[in-house]
Amino acid sequence: MLVFMFVRLFFVYRSIVNYSIYTDAYSRKVCKTYGFTSGVRFSYKCHLENHPGTFVFVIFIGTVLILSYIMRIFEIPYYRHNKDGTTTSYFDNYFNSVWLVVVTITTVGYGEYVPQTYAGKWVAMFDALWGSFMVSLLVLSTSAIFDLS
Repeated sequence: MLVFMFVRLFFVYRSIVNYSIYTDAYSRKVCKTYGFTSGVRFSYKCHLENHPGTFVFVIFIGTVLILSYIMRIFEIPYYRHNKDGTTTSYFDNYFNSVWLVVVTITTVGYGEYVPQTYAGKWVAMFDALWGSFMVSLLVLSTSAIFDLS
């Protein structure tokens, strides 16, 4: 059931991108004239060029929310057994997953919350690699905003 929710979100997002101002009939005609393909990739580039701050913010927030949810799903089965017989998990709270993903993406790495399962560790490695891309995208959009040309 969870997969279908993400598929629906993907199709809604894809519909928004496919029917944007950069993929309408006039844009396709202009792109064809200049030898470009008016598609999703062209739409992303146009959004990044015209609205860099908003584009990076939306990508960052979307990434954090989705990866936090995936991290929580993979880490919920792991429970730490305490000496008094109780079990606790760091990822019972969704905010702890958000905290872990934000700290990993921004390459701060406090180490307060650590994934214990192999799937959670794979998600954390992807977070770190995706974070390097997001930081470079942030630098790119910041330089585009403050460009004095």
